[in-house]
Amino acid sequence: MKVKYLVGILGLAMVVAGCPKVERDAYNTAVAAKAFLDTEKKAHPECSTGATTTICVDLTKAVAAKDVLLDALTIYCGGPNFATGGACDAPKKGTPGAQQAVDKLNAAIANYKQVQADLKGVK
Repeated sequence: MKVKYLVGILGLAMVVAGCPKVERDAYNTAVAAKAFLDTEKKAHPECSTGATTTICVDLTKAVAAKDVLLDALTIYCGGPNFATGGACDAPKKGTPGAQQAVDKLNAAIANYKQVQADLKGVK
């Protein structure tokens, strides 16, 4: 009985430990966004001249959403370590504003993903 309980606890701990943190999700989304948007900009050079086609408007929105995501990630991770190129100084769970910071970063991720989906749908 104890062995089954211990194996269950260890299995749960491994699953929880493998869950991505919000800052990792944001970072991965931002990196993918940069690559995707760079490709789209090359595919639609007319957008750099201020064209107002649907694709160009959606591309502009996607770039803005990526920038908001990067700003949210910078605010979320901001601190002395992060400012000098070190690790993310994420708010500690239970501290004032910590959950709000997580929620805002998750909202920025979701917003970018929706705008990206809209851009992909225009093609």
